[in-house]
Amino acid sequence: MNQFKLNVALVATACLALAGCNKEKPAEPAPAAEAKPVEAAPAAPASWVPESMPRKGAAEALVTIVEISDFQCPFCNRVGPTLKKILETYPNEVQVVWANNALGFHPRAKPAAVAALAAHRQGKFWEFHDKLFENQRDLSDENFKKWATELKLDMAKFEADLKDAALTEQVDREQLASNATGARGTPGFFINGKLLSGAQPFEAFDTEIKDALAKAKALKDGGKSGVDLASAAFAERDASVGAKVMGYFFKGEKIEAPAPEAAPKEEAGPAKPPADSYDIWKVPVDVKNDHIMGNNDEALVTVVEFSDFECPFCSRGANTVTDLKKEYGDKVRVVFKHHPLPFHQKARPAHAASIAAGKQGKFWEFHDLCFQNQRELGDENLIKWATELKLDIAKFNKDRADASTEKQMASDMEMASTVSVRGTPNFAINGRKVVGAQPLPVFKAVVDEELEKAGKQALKGQAYYESIIAKGKVFSELDATVNTIDVSKLPYKGAKDAKVTIVEFSDFQCPFCSRVGGPLTEVAKQFDGKVKVVFAHYPLSFHKEAKPASVLAQEAFEKGGSDLFWKVHDDLFAAQSELSETKINEIAKKHGIDPADLAKNKAKHEALIDATMENGNKAGVQGTPTVFINGRKYEPSAGYSPQAVGKTVEKLLAEK
Repeated sequence: MNQFKLNVALVATACLALAGCNKEKPAEPAPAAEAKPVEAAPAAPASWVPESMPRKGAAEALVTIVEISDFQCPFCNRVGPTLKKILETYPNEVQVVWANNALGFHPRAKPAAVAALAAHRQGKFWEFHDKLFENQRDLSDENFKKWATELKLDMAKFEADLKDAALTEQVDREQLASNATGARGTPGFFINGKLLSGAQPFEAFDTEIKDALAKAKALKDGGKSGVDLASAAFAERDASVGAKVMGYFFKGEKIEAPAPEAAPKEEAGPAKPPADSYDIWKVPVDVKNDHIMGNNDEALVTVVEFSDFECPFCSRGANTVTDLKKEYGDKVRVVFKHHPLPFHQKARPAHAASIAAGKQGKFWEFHDLCFQNQRELGDENLIKWATELKLDIAKFNKDRADASTEKQMASDMEMASTVSVRGTPNFAINGRKVVGAQPLPVFKAVVDEELEKAGKQALKGQAYYESIIAKGKVFSELDATVNTIDVSKLPYKGAKDAKVTIVEFSDFQCPFCSRVGGPLTEVAKQFDGKVKVVFAHYPLSFHKEAKPASVLAQEAFEKGGSDLFWKVHDDLFAAQSELSETKINEIAKKHGIDPADLAKNKAKHEALIDATMENGNKAGVQGTPTVFINGRKYEPSAGYSPQAVGKTVEKLLAEK
């Protein structure tokens, strides 16, 4: 099938759940390169997928997975092993097609997407794709050219294609198509037209694939084939979206922007509290330091609001809470907790400014100005609003830069993690969570139930609230399931028979893994004799040098024990960005290991590595780093700092 012509206006907006995307101007087309052009590699002779879209898998696949992805998204990076397993499991039935959703708060995602498509024109998309994910934190223009050179691309053509407006338009069109079909975040996957969101485990994909496969086989038996079969299969799997996925991504149909999100309609009867709002969470309120609207001595209902000034949904939620307060008066108090999300670059300074305004008694007024002017949260405006509120500007500037201001934000965010608040807006009404910018009737339904309960007791205000949350839930960082993980042949640090065993599934080319080993080592030292830290090999398939690095590390362990292993471990991570066969052999020789021994023992070590990975898969490992403590998956709310991990270890030691 001929490549269709892309012709679409730039994307105006796109969001990952709560974030806005910036508009980018397409580059001017470059003059044709003088060097002889290299023909674009066809996807596959029998495939109906346009040649402009990278694909892999069966050419005559019955199931098409459209992978909506972003080269700067860490979650997109983790799904590679799952897709590899899918194609290995269904080699003749499934194809994967790449589509870009370069999110606006990832500034290097769009240039990376264009560079990958330029590589695709020379048949090297997937190789370039792997280099981008292997070096996710180093997506510079200089590196794009370096990797293109390493892949032996025609550099004149590559550089000309980087400037070709058609590629920029393709990236923009795919992002617009993603938003118009409901895949606003990354990663997302349309499996024969039906959306599966997030970096899900293989089992989640497998369920959807089997359903899609059964439906597609019936259509094939009925005489359909090629694009007609795919179109029918997409529509059958999801009648409302499937046809749009086919039309927008593959047929070049005009993309209709999604309609503005309508206000949720009230049900025929009175609104009901969300089904998941009946648990009580331990959400403390500090009456001295928190921003509180309402009477601490009289209120029977406390609404704690976790919010971000740059989040458009938070603005909507704030308006709803204001309406709630007006309706219930002194029966309700509202408590604001700061939760600036990391990808909202202007949020944190705005929150700091609001805290500074609060120290002069004007938090809520400043809060309102921030939400009313969400797109203009620059420093100049923060000072302008402080002036309009007649604040002492010298004090305002001093307070927003003060360490106590950052400490207050950090405290709110840490507390949010202990009650499993991850995004914004989130609300806790007398400890009962209400997630998202729900309509006013939903809030009222919860408040009315709480007022009815409060009428049966004598306490009021803060004392009543504290009595409610006293036995409230906190987020458990350790999963309840205890897994059996065979570590008998793996390198470790600490006491062999320690009471607490920490197993780190890691990859020597994973940039996130390089940050975890240090803190875990500190924990082993801190709890000398009580903690053992085990390194479990989990080299991801798209990290080409990760498995050879693991082979060297395992060879070091078997030749020189833990001491030699950790020395080699540290050198491999130090050389992470430049790992190659030459570099690995260089590190081997430095530590007295003959590269010939590596070659001789490679099969033995790879068998152990594969067995370790399979062991990890059974325990639920989907990416790296993944940590287990005494067999229970560990998902830290405060990161892998020695202090955070240490607290968990202390709890486990106290239980014994």
